[in-house]
Amino acid sequence: MTLAMVAWGETWVSAKILGEYLSANELIFWRFFFTTLGMLFVLAFFKIGFRESLKELLIALVSAIILAFYNNFFFLGTKYGLASFGGIFVTTLNPIITYFLVAILSKNSFSKLEYLGLFMGILGAVFMLRLWDFDLGKIFSPGNIYFLLAAVTWPILTIVSSKQKMKSAIIFSFYMFGFTSLIDLFFLKFELTNIFIFDTKFWFNLLLLSLWGTTFATTIYFIGVLKLGSNVASSFFFMVPLSALVFSMLFLHEKATLNLIIGGVLGLIAVYILNYAKIKKLRAKG
Repeated sequence: MTLAMVAWGETWVSAKILGEYLSANELIFWRFFFTTLGMLFVLAFFKIGFRESLKELLIALVSAIILAFYNNFFFLGTKYGLASFGGIFVTTLNPIITYFLVAILSKNSFSKLEYLGLFMGILGAVFMLRLWDFDLGKIFSPGNIYFLLAAVTWPILTIVSSKQKMKSAIIFSFYMFGFTSLIDLFFLKFELTNIFIFDTKFWFNLLLLSLWGTTFATTIYFIGVLKLGSNVASSFFFMVPLSALVFSMLFLHEKATLNLIIGGVLGLIAVYILNYAKIKKLRAKG
C-alpha cells in the first residue's frame, strides 16, 4: 500500500515531464493503452474472467468518459501549473468534495465534526491558492483552473463508479481504462504522433505513469481494501500529497512554499476529521 501511494504521488511528476512531448489527449490514449495491457496480465494472474452484464459495462463506459475528462484536466494542469501544487491541491480536495457530495446526495445531515472538517478543507484551499493576495491573475491561472476542475471531476467519477457490481474491482478497472483509451482515440480521429521516435526519458515516464502509477498502484490498492478494509486502506491516501511534493522537489526542482505546505496539512487534517466522523457514524448505527 505504501508503494502504491508513492506511485500515485509520482504520477504528477511524470505527467509534467510527458507534457513536453505530447498533447493531453495523446497522453491519455497512450497512458491507458499501456495500462490496459498491464491489466491483462493482472487478470490472467488472478484468473478473473471478462464476462459482465451490459448494465455493468455501461457503468464502466460512463466512468471512462468522466475519467477521460479528469485526465485531460490532470495533464493540462501539470503542463501549465506546478506538479507539486496539483499533487497536494487535488489529492487533498478530492476526498473532501467526495464526502460532502455523497452526504448531500444521500440527504444526510452534517454533524459539528463534519462542519469542522469542511471548514478545515476550505481553509486549506485558501492557503494553497493564496486568496488573501486578491490577485485574480494568479488565482485563476490556467494551471489552477485545471487543477480545480480535476478536483471536482474525480469525486463525480468516484460516485458513478461506486454503482458498479462487477465480480471484481480489478475487472471494472480493466474495462474503464480500456474504454477511456478507445474514447480518446475517437476524439483524436486516430491521428497519433509516432512515439517510437522519442528518447528513453519519455518512455521511462510513460511506462512509470501507466504500469507503475496506474496498473500496479490500482491493483495493490484494491487488494489492500480486501485485506485491510476500506477505512484502513483509505488512511494511506495521506501519503500521496507528500510523495508528490517530494518527487516534484527532487526531479522538477520545484520549491515547497510555506502556504502550500500549510494548506496541504490543513487539507489532510480535514480528511482525517471526515474519516473519523464517518467511522463514528457507522459505529453509532451499530
